[in-house]
Amino acid sequence: MSLFFQFNFLIAEEKNNPSWMAVDNTKKQVTFNLKAAYNGNNGSWNYNGFYDGSAELVVPEEWDVNIKFHNPDGNYRHSVAIIKSFDVNAVPEEAGPELVAVARAYSLGPEYGCLSCKEDIKFKAKNRADYTIGKYAVFCGVPGHGAVGMWLGFSVKQGIDAPYVIYNKTAMDEKDAKPLF
Repeated sequence: MSLFFQFNFLIAEEKNNPSWMAVDNTKKQVTFNLKAAYNGNNGSWNYNGFYDGSAELVVPEEWDVNIKFHNPDGNYRHSVAIIKSFDVNAVPEEAGPELVAVARAYSLGPEYGCLSCKEDIKFKAKNRADYTIGKYAVFCGVPGHGAVGMWLGFSVKQGIDAPYVIYNKTAMDEKDAKPLF
């Protein structure tokens, strides 16, 4: 196991089971509690303090996924949409339902977002016949938000037994506040 000290806390390059992920192996279900604008990291354009793909949610294929999305911010709208992966030099400006890569994997009106809201986004983790790469992004579809870094990685994998999260130590600024682990 490789360990790195960064941001005055420990990050491991390994499979993690963070406090904001609940797994039911018997039912093959995973719940991710994602809070928009969790702290001031990336100008508050983050989920649980992570941004620019600094966390990747990995789910076994055919599992049921529930993203419990919470935007406590009363000033800025935020949303969630699972979209196809993209080149980090060509991040989409916004993401409406037409960019969603997995059926029903988006909050209501992802290109508009919501203020001070909570929403459950439930879907089946599976790859489309026309997109089998398995790499996606949890993306804020509100214009400009994803483009400035409000996105996480999301992967659907065959041959794994349980979901996990990987933290990317290089994607965050060393001055950032501690994200939610």
